[in-house]
Amino acid sequence: MLIKILFVLNVLVIVTCFNQALVGQSVLYGILYLAKENGNFSVCHKELSNFYDAVEAQKTWALKALDASGSPGSGFFYGNNLWLGSYAQCEDLSNTKPFEISYESVKRLNVTPYDFPPFNLGFVVAYFEHNSTMQHHTQLPLEFTLQLGLCIPQICSSDDIQPLLENYVNQRYLTVQNLYNLNLNLTMVRSLEPVGFWLLKLPKTIILLSMVFVMLILTIIGTCYDVRRHKLAKNLITGHRGTLTGKQSSNEQILASEVELVSNSSSEVENISTFATILKCFSMYSNVKNLVKTDLPPDSVSVIHGLKFFGMLWVIMVHAVFYQSDYLNNVPTAYRLSEDIFAQILSNSTYSVDTYLFLSGFLLAYLFFKSRTKYETDQKKPEPIFRKISQFFMMFLNRFLRLTPPYVFIILMTDVMYTYYRKASVLYSSEHNEELCPKYWWRNLLYINNLYPRSEMCLSWSWYLSVDTQFFTIVTFLLILSTSKFKISAALTVLLIIGNVLATTYKSYTIRYIPTMDEQLTELDAIYDLPWNRIGPYLIGVITAYIYVIKLKQKLILKERTRIMLWILFPLLNLWILFTLYTRNLSVEFSAIYMGVSRTLWGIGLGWLIIACSTGNARKSNREPVSGKILKNYIVGALEKFLSFRGWIPLSRLTYCAYLLNPLLANMIYMGSNSSLNASKASFGVTTQGVAMSTYFLAFFMSVLIESPSILLTKMMFNKLTKSKNASAA
Repeated sequence: MLIKILFVLNVLVIVTCFNQALVGQSVLYGILYLAKENGNFSVCHKELSNFYDAVEAQKTWALKALDASGSPGSGFFYGNNLWLGSYAQCEDLSNTKPFEISYESVKRLNVTPYDFPPFNLGFVVAYFEHNSTMQHHTQLPLEFTLQLGLCIPQICSSDDIQPLLENYVNQRYLTVQNLYNLNLNLTMVRSLEPVGFWLLKLPKTIILLSMVFVMLILTIIGTCYDVRRHKLAKNLITGHRGTLTGKQSSNEQILASEVELVSNSSSEVENISTFATILKCFSMYSNVKNLVKTDLPPDSVSVIHGLKFFGMLWVIMVHAVFYQSDYLNNVPTAYRLSEDIFAQILSNSTYSVDTYLFLSGFLLAYLFFKSRTKYETDQKKPEPIFRKISQFFMMFLNRFLRLTPPYVFIILMTDVMYTYYRKASVLYSSEHNEELCPKYWWRNLLYINNLYPRSEMCLSWSWYLSVDTQFFTIVTFLLILSTSKFKISAALTVLLIIGNVLATTYKSYTIRYIPTMDEQLTELDAIYDLPWNRIGPYLIGVITAYIYVIKLKQKLILKERTRIMLWILFPLLNLWILFTLYTRNLSVEFSAIYMGVSRTLWGIGLGWLIIACSTGNARKSNREPVSGKILKNYIVGALEKFLSFRGWIPLSRLTYCAYLLNPLLANMIYMGSNSSLNASKASFGVTTQGVAMSTYFLAFFMSVLIESPSILLTKMMFNKLTKSKNASAA
């Protein structure tokens, strides 16, 4: 008898020790234990007590729920703060439908009444602020935040779980708290609501769905009308061709080809009402045809399209990696990968944006100078001042009306999607667009949100639209001023470039800025978003257009030696800017000078590329023999042909929608995965490719359904205004 008593006591000691160890390893088991000891008689605590008893009895469902909950994992010192568990496993525990596999071949335990929980399970994520200095830190927003997933009874709310978690960490039950001398402070408990019916009741969701519904209806009606009209035009052509018999003369063939341009008696082909014209703007048939056209005017700058497309791929690649930072369980590994020499393309990738600023300035000035030259040739007289003022406001209004509709749609969509994922996803984004967009959307629509801190910015990536619009306004004024006061306009342009260099250099020096990876992220407000730090490449684009159109008359003949020297100098300049930060072992003084001049120099390098490729200075003469001396001509010639490839033209037209969609889509993909991400070269490669393809796929539909109609409606409105002005003038 004594031996039996001693044996039972020994078993109890072993079980007690096992339970104490489990309390220190499993947070869920710890709060179940506290709930059992608490003596609270609420429904939640009763189910938690039953849960605890089921774990003690080693019932299958309870062990699976314990396994689905997060616990301290490996890699804490290397940034693993995501103890998320398995949301999918917890969600599937109550699913009685067997997996569609061969259970005759797969070994498993026999089905018991304890395989499924007696009550519904839910999932909560708890957030703790920790104070560990042993962990590698990289100045990211969530680096001091531990995220813990728990599979608990669905009846338990965040308010029920919060005091249990606070009691658990305050009494330091968790083993790693004592092992790492870790203080944990519970900041929030978030209950997940995966079923999105609650989302449909929100006013912003109703507005978004209404916009989509109206847009689809207009697209369907406009497409049907346009296709019907197109068939009538084809029938009219066929009818005329049917009357031509035998051999047609050249005049008859020309007539037959031009029938489509001639209206019939019922005015179905050309003379259509304003309402019908508006409907046609939403025609998917016409919009897709216009999008995929690859015809360009003979004097166009064909390399622009290649630069735009590959510049956007660069931006997408950067965004795909940058927006992963909130969801990585090994952030220091990502920083290690960024130290590679070839990784500077990503880690020093802000010049992808400067490429677009340069192209924006170049295209604005190029179109202005081309139209200005035509106006002066036709009118042969000075332009009146009132027309210049009108032109300024009309150019700004035209830009605003073309850009804003897709922008409004993305703002609303981002607000809705972040609201959903905030309640439905295990992962947590450091951006709070669901809170900031309802407050500060007006800053976006006024294109001034880059003048405010990022902590108050709706759509962090939209800073570019604001800075680009601000530069558009300034440069439009300077261009119009140049038509009467060229020297003043030129002097102001030069002063703005000098001011940009000095302002950026001074700011960089005063904050002791060195462009390490973490400082690039933390100093965005100070040195990245503000217009006086970024206007340099935009103005270089304007100057490039002036030199190309006005001074060179789109022609440039260079000696072979000069051409070779320039093709060596300017590409090396861009490569120096991109790779000189390697190792980031820079002094504050050098860093300040580099930050002051690098963006402007980047634009200068691109300026040579545009001028050289557009004036034939990237091609080898047919009379020149192939030799090692001029082999580089084949290389730069191939570069021009590659960038001028007509296949890039439709893709370049998608850049605006792709830019708006890309960060939102990347975050949706990451948060929708409901599991942490791991930084590696392979994962970055796969992720960037997947995000890029998804971005362009959705950008195509957004461009056809929203952007193209807004452009066509704006064009129609301006045509009406022009006709009414001409009529009143007559």
